[in-house]
Amino acid sequence: MKKSILLFAILCFGLAAAFSQTGSITNVQAAQRSDGSGLVDVYFTLDGTGNSYFMNLRVSFDTGTNYYPVSRSTISGNIGPLAPGSGKHIVWDPSQEHPNRYSPQTKLRIIASVLESMNPCPGAPTVTDYDGNYYNTVQIGDQCWMKENLNTTRDASGNNISRLCYDNSFENCELYGGLYNWSTVMNGSASSSGNPSGVQGICPNGWHVPSDPEWTELTDFLINTYVDITASNVGNKLKSCRQVNSPLGGDCNTTTHPRWGADSNYGTNDFGFSALPGGSYYGLLPLTHRMPGSGPYNIITVECLPKNTFRRMVSQSAASGIRSFGYFRWFKVQLTINYSQNQHQNFEVSSLVKT
Repeated sequence: MKKSILLFAILCFGLAAAFSQTGSITNVQAAQRSDGSGLVDVYFTLDGTGNSYFMNLRVSFDTGTNYYPVSRSTISGNIGPLAPGSGKHIVWDPSQEHPNRYSPQTKLRIIASVLESMNPCPGAPTVTDYDGNYYNTVQIGDQCWMKENLNTTRDASGNNISRLCYDNSFENCELYGGLYNWSTVMNGSASSSGNPSGVQGICPNGWHVPSDPEWTELTDFLINTYVDITASNVGNKLKSCRQVNSPLGGDCNTTTHPRWGADSNYGTNDFGFSALPGGSYYGLLPLTHRMPGSGPYNIITVECLPKNTFRRMVSQSAASGIRSFGYFRWFKVQLTINYSQNQHQNFEVSSLVKT
């Protein structure tokens, strides 16, 4: 008889981007079948004000010290899009990724991501990575961008990649995304100054890492289209409004992560881009050098070699978007879609990098 790999389950409810909504996951029951299949049944109740949630699992084999993504291909059932309600059921097949593994310290975590409705990209309101993480998208001009930092541990082919979490905390990866170095992001590809870049890197199939001209297209569109947006304040327009002591009040004024730290420059998130500070690592300094929620939200591009890379930053202490040469050992990755205005139903999916 096969041993059960699952002894008990813990849960976590997280709203990936729409933090104005509240909710919870309750009445969780999880057990491995005794028929030899090894399948794990997870039952739960989902409460929330949204109407389109996507579910995912994380698994730990050391009582929750380290959690690992569960591939989307290994789960089925009520995984989304999903409305709140009771009696929800997910089936997980651990044998695909963890064959013949037994641990008396196994724990499961349930995560719910909510689909936002602010300017989603036509035909592609979300994008999913190999780990099964869902990311919301936002259309700005003729481009469609992912609204959250990438948080995958595998490339589009399922190969493991190097990912760091700020302060070595799994929770920070869940809130702000992972940290990746240059070679990991490029995944064997050369740098590019094209628009689009044509560099898939570690992005999902059909997506690509952006070039400096792609970021320029974004900021130029905003500056040239809206009379109140200039090169000196475009950064604030792209930043999430979630900030300590935000004068906007409401859900924007918060101390709960993810958010920006207190500063006279505050994000207004006029277009739903929702930029958040995710931290960075220079290689010579501790991983805690750039703290999520207080340091810059850095965006790295791919026009030059690593030590001469254009660095795009949306900073807590500056209202503008910053473009300069720089070098980070580990940085943030985010996704986008880039398509022609006259081909909204046949656009090319691409992907973006934030550091």
